Amino acid sequence: MKFSKLILIASALSAGVIIEGCKKDSFTSRDTSKLKPTPVDTVPVDPTLVMFDPADETTDWEISGGKGQIDNAAKKEGAACLSSVIGAGDNDGYQHFIKRRPTAVNPHLSKEDCQFVFWLYVSDASQLRGDGQIELSSSGKSDQNEADWDFGPVAKTLKNGWNEVMLNLNTSQSAGGDIDLTAINFFRIYFWSKQPRSADYTIKIDYLRFRKRPPINVQFANCDQTDNWEMAGGNGQIDKSNKKEGAASLKATIVKTEDYMHFIYRRPDALNPGLTRDNGIFRFWFYVSDINELKNNDGQIELTSSGQSDKNEMNWNLDQIIPNLKSGWNEIKLELSKGNESSSASDKLDLSAPNFFRIYLWAKSKPHSTDIDLRVDDFRFIEK
Repeated sequence: MKFSKLILIASALSAGVIIEGCKKDSFTSRDTSKLKPTPVDTVPVDPTLVMFDPADETTDWEISGGKGQIDNAAKKEGAACLSSVIGAGDNDGYQHFIKRRPTAVNPHLSKEDCQFVFWLYVSDASQLRGDGQIELSSSGKSDQNEADWDFGPVAKTLKNGWNEVMLNLNTSQSAGGDIDLTAINFFRIYFWSKQPRSADYTIKIDYLRFRKRPPINVQFANCDQTDNWEMAGGNGQIDKSNKKEGAASLKATIVKTEDYMHFIYRRPDALNPGLTRDNGIFRFWFYVSDINELKNNDGQIELTSSGQSDKNEMNWNLDQIIPNLKSGWNEIKLELSKGNESSSASDKLDLSAPNFFRIYLWAKSKPHSTDIDLRVDDFRFIEK
């Protein structure tokens, strides 16, 4: 929820000065200072941005325990942010920030295009319990005409310090009827820290706004190093000379005397790309030195949120993919709507937390006539 800013660098043009003398003699400039106008960096304002609240003052805010205060020093934007503390001795570790706007806000965006964005500071991300919710409503209160998101998937992505939280309205749940996107007037975030704790827990919030969401394009793995990767036979290596993106690709070889290979990636942290099954694509680059040497009716590509194969898994059979590949690099795009999944809801891929990838395949024969080089690179979630 899946967090983009365009930066335009305006270049300054330096004008030369020509000094003309009389007809007989001409003189070059005596100015050796080499001073040039200082380039000016400008950040264009997003024309779709609509402010919900700058969080510069506590007016119309409610912060649990009455401990909220403005912080003029540790802010992300504007004059201040709002800060609160869950005390080390607080029994339940609970916190909420609630904003009741006296006038409603109209982002002038459809549910499909609208994104709600704000800055959230946590002093220790590891101490969040993971339950809670983020809510917007047009009723002036919770649980009526509400769009909401579970806090757990957001908590998994947070780091210590400031985090830009980006929530797409088209991935929200609803409560008490649909939200009226032309008249949003209420915000709430609530969650818990783990108990017991030896120290106070600090939370800050800043710069709540709406904008048109950018197209989703989130990298799952860059393949620039072998960390967290496993290739069958232990013969995987980085290849800096034959790649599709970044510094390198990952290479492994099915040698002449063998017939099997797999690439497995275990992400240390789950990723929330902010996609749905209807609009999501899992995309990566795949290289094969000789496509005619691969068995084309066996193997699979797997994506899971369990950290292992065959649990909370979505998969695609290679017999539908290999016949369409060529020798060399191939861009593989897998529509999430067409992935195979368990009929049990509890065993489906959690799209807010994929953390495991595997591709496994075979050569047509063992032995075979030549080594088969395989490479993978640049795994991403993108939007249709």
